[in-house]
Amino acid sequence: MNKPQKQADARRRQFIQLLNNTDQYWVDILGNQLFHDLNYYDLFTHMWLRLNGASCDAVQKSELYQLMPNISQRTAVKYVQIAIDHGLLIEHIDPKDLRFRRITMSADLRQKIELFLDYSISVFEALPLQADQAVP
Repeated sequence: MNKPQKQADARRRQFIQLLNNTDQYWVDILGNQLFHDLNYYDLFTHMWLRLNGASCDAVQKSELYQLMPNISQRTAVKYVQIAIDHGLLIEHIDPKDLRFRRITMSADLRQKIELFLDYSISVFEALPLQADQAVP
């Protein structure tokens, strides 16, 4: 990783505000403070990445736990179940093997993740580069 260019404190404050606004949008769009957790962010965005454009829109339930690398599998199981209980994730029996469960994002969650991504992209694009403000 390259050493970043030192930035002025005003620029740093601007960036923190941008992150805070994006973070608040995440909470607002999901509509529940319960999901204000980086592990849910990891789960939902990594799941969106896997599912978006894939030929299959479902993931084996056991694969989801790997999408939350900063918590134990036991805790990840609880997180996934909470998302299922709140209707954000939908659990289906795998028709090829009845022992397994497959998980899809609800249409509502997929739409909310895409709104969040669109919002985040627009916020970051609006941040001017202002290389002339860099501190030597």
